[in-house]
Amino acid sequence: MTNFQDPLVVKADGLAFIKVLYVVGGIYIWEFFTSLWFEWQIITGRRSYRWSIWLYSGCRLSALFAIITIFVGFNVTTPINCRAWLVFVFFFAYSAFVFASALIVLRIVAIWERNWLVCTIAIVAWLVNIAFYIRNMTWSEAVWSTEQSTCLVIKTDRNLTTIVVTLGEDLVLLILMLAGLRRYGDVGMYGLWRFLHRQGLLWLVLVTVAEIPTTVFIILNLNDYFNLMFQTPELIMMAVGASRIYRSLADYSSMTDFNWENERFWTFHGAAFTSNPPTVDGIQLSQHAVGEPQPSATVVETFDAASPTITKNVHKVLSFTSSTVIDSPV
Repeated sequence: MTNFQDPLVVKADGLAFIKVLYVVGGIYIWEFFTSLWFEWQIITGRRSYRWSIWLYSGCRLSALFAIITIFVGFNVTTPINCRAWLVFVFFFAYSAFVFASALIVLRIVAIWERNWLVCTIAIVAWLVNIAFYIRNMTWSEAVWSTEQSTCLVIKTDRNLTTIVVTLGEDLVLLILMLAGLRRYGDVGMYGLWRFLHRQGLLWLVLVTVAEIPTTVFIILNLNDYFNLMFQTPELIMMAVGASRIYRSLADYSSMTDFNWENERFWTFHGAAFTSNPPTVDGIQLSQHAVGEPQPSATVVETFDAASPTITKNVHKVLSFTSSTVIDSPV
């Protein structure tokens, strides 16, 4: 059986670790610069501005700075303050995770229509994770290796609690998001909600693939390099996944022609509550299939990709067929 504490094995693992860093770091740098068109469209006014772009850009930039800082630390040839270097690495990496989670929290707030209990759970989980990130930065240790002429991160098993808390937080947020979507019953049958539901499932797969290996290996605690081996790939996967999901939803919600046949319509039925449809100012909404005659007031729900709201646009229906809607704003 392999002794993972053997100096020769540790050295080989260290080389493998460095190679993994360069591969995933290069992939992220390529991803970052090939997707700058999104920010450029906002800067030039071709795409509408939403304040949550700061969370999106913060996630991307933090991950980029983390990669650059890692590369610098492993390429210097003269002694540096390794602990300060490691604190900066953790600061940028954890910031990327925080921004990515914040985007999910905003989506939860919108889907649950600012339900105070759900919002409290989501925000508390997010803040607890931040607290553990800060704790981990204060505990981090790295020393200069004269033999290898680089910084060595030590006592990496201390990261276990933070990694487990991060996994737990992401799972809690995912459960809240998917549960919020399921509140609408046959949510999977309609365009916008089907799109959000698929994104939620995609995020669940991403979290599982990215965070489970990191958690397993740090529990095994084979050596410091194995404890760190999957943390940078996890960072890259989460940053790329969060930014791509944000862009795809922004593209979906910015379509110029509303797809009337695929969206869900909720219509006013007075103040009587019958099941679980959403409400607008306390008025119950109920579902009608596309193609049926509509009452005089129809609410079309659209999800704002970049702010925690579900916009309910009220229209007066003058004429309606299975393929055409003629309306005028109320």
